[in-house]
Amino acid sequence: MSTDLSLVLTTEADQSKAEALAEQLITGRLAACVTLMPVQSCYRWQGEIERSQEVQLIIKTSPQRLEQLLASLEAIHSYDTPEILHLAARAGAAYGAWALDALSSDDSSSDPAERPGSEHQAG
Repeated sequence: MSTDLSLVLTTEADQSKAEALAEQLITGRLAACVTLMPVQSCYRWQGEIERSQEVQLIIKTSPQRLEQLLASLEAIHSYDTPEILHLAARAGAAYGAWALDALSSDDSSSDPAERPGSEHQAG
C-alpha cells in the first residue's frame, strides 16, 4: 500500500536561509519534512552564465497542501525568481502515514514512539 505525496524542489542562497524557510513550512504544516543539501548550481541569469553554491530543499507535502505550499513559497522565498518545481510521488505506507500525520493540525497522534521506524526519525 502506498500514499500519494508531492515533492517540491527549491534552492536558497545559504544554509541559514534554507533552514529558516524549512522551519516556516514545517511550522505552518505545509511540509511534513524538508531535506536540505548543499549543491553547486550553474545557470544563465541576465545573459551571463552564473555558478553559485546554494542549498537544495526537497519539500515533502500532500497533494491537498500543494497549492498552499506553492503560494507560500512564492510569497516568502528570498529570491525574486525562485526555482519552484513540483512532482507527484508515491511513498511507502509507513512513511506516507507519518507524512500525512505530520501535516495534520491535530498533535494528538504525534507520539515519537508510534512513528514508523521510531528507532530512526522519519525524514
